[in-house]
Amino acid sequence: MKSFFLSSLAVLFTSTFLFAQEQPPQGQQLQPQVTQHKTAENHIKSGFYLKLGGSFPMGEFANPHTNYYKYQGKTDTITFNKAKAGFVFEFGFLIYIGPSFANHHLRAGIDATFLTASYNPTDQQLPANSSSTKKLEYWYYFGGQKFGPVLTINPVDYLMIDLSYKLNATAAWYNSMWGKAYTLNEVSLGLRYKFMLFAFQYNWGKVKFTYNQDDNPTYNVDNSTFRALIGFKF
Repeated sequence: MKSFFLSSLAVLFTSTFLFAQEQPPQGQQLQPQVTQHKTAENHIKSGFYLKLGGSFPMGEFANPHTNYYKYQGKTDTITFNKAKAGFVFEFGFLIYIGPSFANHHLRAGIDATFLTASYNPTDQQLPANSSSTKKLEYWYYFGGQKFGPVLTINPVDYLMIDLSYKLNATAAWYNSMWGKAYTLNEVSLGLRYKFMLFAFQYNWGKVKFTYNQDDNPTYNVDNSTFRALIGFKF
């Protein structure tokens, strides 16, 4: 995780440099644009983004998940509670590499999410013979980073369509257990107009949970979610 964090810092500094490079000089901003023949402008620019939205469990993550494991020569099971809809926050940068093409309607780059943080609540009803009616509450917490290629389509005006695939490095916490994963997957569709954006993501993969002690067993828990987000690109 340390090397991953250092590499993300390098990407962040590079992103800031590229963002500064794409801003027109002060004098050019004031000059009127006079063109002899109409050609499409390059509206696909690098920049930071912020996203907020909902995280909706899918597949096994949306149902009780039973893990079979061997510990001290015995086979046993543990059941992880089903997750419910939660919240997600993302901060990242669209890094475009090279010029736009197809008459400035297409441009390729890297979608770098420097920070993604989310949670999904869950609960568990107490046994039927319990005298209490209170539920035990648990939470799945996730934090990490995501990087991958992006292709942006600018069909008209300032409308942008972002298509991306990213690999996720994730740290997690659930009911006194730590979790980690380095190769969760995500496909994403983004819609932008000027500074406003909407994004729809599907994430899938498994997180490996364990208690702090090294000799404890590990459990592979599905972490598939559908996410709908709204935000800003600047």
